[in-house]
Amino acid sequence: MIYFDNAATTAPYKEALKTYITASEKYFYNTASIHQSGKDAAKLLEAARAQILDLMGLKTYDLVFTASATESNNIAIQSMLRQKKQFGSTILTSELEHPSIVNVLEEMKKDGFTVKYINTNEDGKVDLDHLKSLLDSDVVFVTVMALNNIIGSIQPIEEITRMLKDYPKVHFHVDATQAIGKTDLNYNGVDTISISAHKFNGVKGIGGLFIRDLATMRPIQYGGGHEYNVRSGTVNLPGAVSMAKALRLTLGEAREVKERLSQFNEKIRTAVRDLPFIYLQPKAASYIVNMAFIGAKGEVVVNALSKRGIAVSTTSACASKLATLNETLLALNNEDKIIEGSIRISMGRHTSEDDVNKLITALREVYEELGDVLK
Repeated sequence: MIYFDNAATTAPYKEALKTYITASEKYFYNTASIHQSGKDAAKLLEAARAQILDLMGLKTYDLVFTASATESNNIAIQSMLRQKKQFGSTILTSELEHPSIVNVLEEMKKDGFTVKYINTNEDGKVDLDHLKSLLDSDVVFVTVMALNNIIGSIQPIEEITRMLKDYPKVHFHVDATQAIGKTDLNYNGVDTISISAHKFNGVKGIGGLFIRDLATMRPIQYGGGHEYNVRSGTVNLPGAVSMAKALRLTLGEAREVKERLSQFNEKIRTAVRDLPFIYLQPKAASYIVNMAFIGAKGEVVVNALSKRGIAVSTTSACASKLATLNETLLALNNEDKIIEGSIRISMGRHTSEDDVNKLITALREVYEELGDVLK
């Protein structure tokens, strides 16, 4: 199978897998144990934590290891809103967020919070003027993802951070899950940032939450007080050290991979531009191409490509089985038939030009096969 679903998950580096196995074999101890082996494991954990903070340019932050970006998002949102309720009840977010943000915010409405959505520009970025107009004394939380997982639009995180300096009681959270290794963003000044290792060629089951002011965080589940008493549960030490390895390798080759995938991105777009019933979403991040087969269903196209040995997706893997129109594509004012016929092609470090050529051939074959369905 030729893999074009890297926005869903990525193949781990062999080096990251080796690190995971070595840590599992040699440092299987509980990092909370007070015997010498436990202390050695804890020392390795702190080395991994320090390396990740350094690589991310966030040395003044703390890092809480979690099981996923979904967990990190839940901790950031629920922890802060429980404390912010006495100061205000308005949450601002983009129309482009992942379900692990949107669904938590929907739950917070039951606790009396109001969620307001920031408008989206034609290029898939949040409308900063509209954000500014929404800010008032009742706003206590703002969350905007760094890089959209459906179309790849990169959000103006630094500009938002500067804007929010005039609103000190507002907590700014960024879901950076898709952005690591894909774009250069400065997260300094953001209050909390979520990441997940399996999105940048690490192993599954390990994520992180960067926290600017650890004293402001409270647990949302209770246990033994691991990870600064923010996230209890035995720490996944092999996952943490392998995440540090994957992050170092990813950032080390990020520029070369980005340049190569940008060329592939344009090649795919050029190959289908002449097809009258193909609609291309705006180009943003180099590794994502979102297109629609107008008149067809995205699931039909995905299955037709899968039969040809090509793996793509419809929208987010976390929402692809839901019978609802994608929020990101709705925010860009796409017609229903475009949203329904959309597929997401997402490339990664292993994507080759031969893979791209085979994808293009398959796309055109499927287009011809659908024939009169397209309109």
